[in-house]
Amino acid sequence: MKLNDTFKGTFLVILIGFLFSCTPQKKIVYFQNASGSSNDTTSFEMTLACGDIITVDLYTINPDAFPGIGISKDRATIVDNRSSYEKGFTIDKNGKVILPYIGEVLLEGLSIPQSRDLITQKFKAFLDEPVIVVKKLSFKISVIGEVQKPGLYYVPNEKITLIEGLALAGDLGNYADRTNIKIIRRTNSGTIEIPIDLTNQSSLVGTAKFLYPDDVVYVAPTRKKAFSQISVASGIFTSIITSLVLIGTLYLKTK
Repeated sequence: MKLNDTFKGTFLVILIGFLFSCTPQKKIVYFQNASGSSNDTTSFEMTLACGDIITVDLYTINPDAFPGIGISKDRATIVDNRSSYEKGFTIDKNGKVILPYIGEVLLEGLSIPQSRDLITQKFKAFLDEPVIVVKKLSFKISVIGEVQKPGLYYVPNEKITLIEGLALAGDLGNYADRTNIKIIRRTNSGTIEIPIDLTNQSSLVGTAKFLYPDDVVYVAPTRKKAFSQISVASGIFTSIITSLVLIGTLYLKTK
């Protein structure tokens, strides 16, 4: 009777371990229930803010007339290994950037195209038909939690979706809860949290579709991870129990 109870206990331990190690398919597959999300027309428009670092390049046939900002066709191909801080202009706490020759320019709240047009208009006082290129160097996002490569990532093309951000981090890890992802975003009215359920495509619309500068993406772990942290100890315990049961069985058979 006691031996039978021991077998039952061992079987129960193994069964519990098996159940915890299995994850239903509905919690793994991305983008289910896609109805209604295909009509999403959310667009992305990034605006400049205080602390942003930008480059302002002036293309002209006589770049020597504008040292520090003028770039000729030949010089544009030179690889610049300086840091973003060294080769860029920082928007100060008043939302302004100071550029050679034209002085202060208020850029806070403007998009990249609007900034380019404003700077172009100011340079027209010095030369005809200036060609201005404005780029943001400080577009960065953070991806943390249960991903393959958590870290800080810079976005060179000034536009990125949530899915692309997760792809930069090597996709979700084995213990990631695909139904519990958050985008932590700073706004003018404070910090907000945007909940995401990757198993439901309808959650990837509106404010959750794109990532904005300084967004933090947090991927929560599943309960399975907590169980896995004790799986080694439980595995050893199960092995010991199983070995004792087998030894006991062999002992009883020899008597």
